[in-house]
Formats: sequence, C-alpha cells, structure tokens
Amino acid sequence: MTDFKATPIPEYEEAWHWSAPQAMPIQENNEELVPLSYIDRVITSPQYAIQGLSGALTEIYARQSVQAKLAEATKLLPEGLRFVVFDAWRSFSTQMALFNSLSRKYAIEHPDWSNEEIQEMTLKTVAMPSRDPLKPSPHNTGGSIDLTIVDANGCMLNMASPFDDIEPTAQSNYFESREYLDAGELAARDNRRLLYNIMTTVGFTNYDGEWWHYDYGNQNWAWRSGNNLAHYGATKPIFPWTQILD
Repeated sequence: MTDFKATPIPEYEEAWHWSAPQAMPIQENNEELVPLSYIDRVITSPQYAIQGLSGALTEIYARQSVQAKLAEATKLLPEGLRFVVFDAWRSFSTQMALFNSLSRKYAIEHPDWSNEEIQEMTLKTVAMPSRDPLKPSPHNTGGSIDLTIVDANGCMLNMASPFDDIEPTAQSNYFESREYLDAGELAARDNRRLLYNIMTTVGFTNYDGEWWHYDYGNQNWAWRSGNNLAHYGATKPIFPWTQILD
C-alpha cells in the first residue's frame, strides 16, 4: 500500500480567497444529494445538528460523485481506520448561522476592528452565505465535505487542531515548514498527510486553511484543480419536507 504519510502537503502558489473561485462558471449536472451514512468505513457525526444550528440535518448529504469518491477513498485507508464526516451539504440558514456566530465572536474579541476587518477574518473560515446562483456557498452545493480519520476504537487521529479551529494551526500544511517537531506534532503532520493524500488521490481538492475541508465539483474545486467549469451549483435534498429548508 502507498505510504501516504511520506508525501508532504504542498504550499499552494496562490492562496485561497473568498473572491477567487467565484469567477468559475457553473454547468450544473443535476446530481442528487445522497446520504453518506451508508458507506462502509464511514461514520457520520453531524456537528451542526448536534449543536442545534438552524437548518442543520441529522443525516449528512453530498452529491452522488462526492459519495462515490469518498467510498473510493475508504479503500485507500490503512486497515482498521475509518473516516468520520462532520458536515457536507449545508443549508443557507446553517451557513448564515455559522457566519453570524463567528462574526459576533470576532466583534466581541476585537472591538477595535472595523466591519470590513471582521468580515475579512470571518471569511477565512466561513464562506459568505449566498443566494446568488453564480456564486453559491461551497457547502450549499453539496460538493464540500469536512472529515477526519478515526482508529479502530473510534478515536480521532491526532491532527493537533480540532474541527472548525480558527487558529493558524488549522492550516493543512502548518507543520510542513517547521524545522523542529515534537512527537505529537510529528504524528499530527503525518496524519494530515494521510488524509490529504488519500483525498486528493481520488480527486478532491483541499482548502489549505482547513485541514478537514475538501471539495469536489464546486467552484472551489474547479478553481483549485484548474478545471474550466464547476459541476455543482446550489441545491437541496429532495424530500417531501424540503420546503422547510432555506
């Protein structure tokens, strides 16, 4: 089996910014959203439903190709390891709740910041809630997925930074440029490499500011992978009760 821990996570030549991927045109392929909980070696842990955020569902959904590629990625995991998925498709109201929550946090902690500075910092972690069909929020397309890896006992591998961390340590390649690493940091670096190299091998791209965030088919993916078109615009699960979702 390939030693995915041996390959460093690269530093991208062009840093991600909210405005960067939005020039990518979308040619919607109309794939449906499908549940991720039925994939072998995948655990779903819907963090925003657990937190009670507006519009968050207890099942985690993604586009059909995202589901297929995640299933393909499980075959590259070392024996005994599984993925745990925190979030994928996200409603507009959940996106808005996350954006407003982080904006308020920055406003309280930095009363001297302008509204523009608060928004700029918020956008480093949470995409702008958008109803514009030409630039949907990445998670609202069903093409983004947040995940990590757990061992045979269900314990998360050491990544040295929690899901939704807003500190610089959340950057995917944070440990790659550091000359001296202790045992815990070395393990975290290798575990991030494992996640990164498995996911990118099957076709996902990574948002370099978050070690847990991967994209396929949306504008982020198209921009980062050099494709001319995105496949996914904003979408919703197809159920009788979808009218209650924003």
